[in-house]
Amino acid sequence: MSVVTFYGIGEVEKAQNTSMSGFAPKLSLQQKKTILLLNTKYNDTSLQECFWEQHSNARPRGDLETGIGGLLKAIASNKTSPEIITNYTRTIFKERLEVLTDNNIPKENYEKQKEYMRSIIRMASKFYDLVFIDLEGSLEEEFVQNVLQESNLIVANTSQRIKEIKKFIQIRRSFEATKGDNIMYLLGKYDKYSKYNAKNLQRLEKIPDIYGIPYNTLFFEACNEGSLADFIINYRNARPNSTQAPIIEAFAEISQAIIDKLKELQMQV
Repeated sequence: MSVVTFYGIGEVEKAQNTSMSGFAPKLSLQQKKTILLLNTKYNDTSLQECFWEQHSNARPRGDLETGIGGLLKAIASNKTSPEIITNYTRTIFKERLEVLTDNNIPKENYEKQKEYMRSIIRMASKFYDLVFIDLEGSLEEEFVQNVLQESNLIVANTSQRIKEIKKFIQIRRSFEATKGDNIMYLLGKYDKYSKYNAKNLQRLEKIPDIYGIPYNTLFFEACNEGSLADFIINYRNARPNSTQAPIIEAFAEISQAIIDKLKELQMQV
C-alpha cells in the first residue's frame, strides 16, 4: 500500500490534478487497485470537478458529515480506523476509486486540516492500495515537506520549460523529502517534437524517469465537464490510429511506470 504525491512545480499551471485523475481510473479498472484521491489544496474544487459537475447532487454514502472535515471530527472523537475513511469520501467506481476533499471551508478549518494531514495519509495508506495526493506549494513550506515525507513516490509535474526543470533539480537536493531517488517527472501538455522532449531531457539533465502527457481536447473538455470517468471508460481501448490513442497510451505507459517504480523502491528498503 503506497502513497504517490503529484506535486506541481514552477509558477505556471501544471494541472497535476487532471493528470492524477487520468491515471487513477486506468489503474483502478485495469489493475484492479483500490485508490483514494486526496486533495490538499485550499478551497480548490478542480479535482472533484473532473468527475462531477459542480452543481451535482451526488453524495458520499451515508448521512455523516462528509469530506476531510467530517473525518477530522471522527479523529477528534477517537472513532477512527483505516476503514472508516470510505464513509467520508465520494465514490467514482464502487470499491475501486474514491475522492476525499473539502471545499467552501473557513481558512482556520483548512489550517487545522493541514495539522492532521499526515495522520490522514497514514490511515488511508493502510486501507487503500494506492493513495494519490494532489499537492502544490513551495518546497520551503512545512506542510509541503510533511506531505512529501509521507510519500513513497513523488511525481513532479511541470511544463517543458527547461528553466523550471533545472531549478527544481537544483533545489530539491536541499530538502530531505526530495533528495532521494523516489521522484518521477511528468511533463504536461507534452510536445514530443520539442527540443526539450523526454528523451532529450533524460540525456541532457540525467533524469532517468521522465514522461509526457500530450494535450488532448476531449480529455480536457471531460475534465471541465465532470465526465472524466466516462472518457476513460469510452476510450480505454482506443484504436492506435485514433485521435485519443496518444493520451490513452501515455496513461497506460505512465501508470505501469508508477507501479514498476514503487516495486523498485520497495525492493530497496
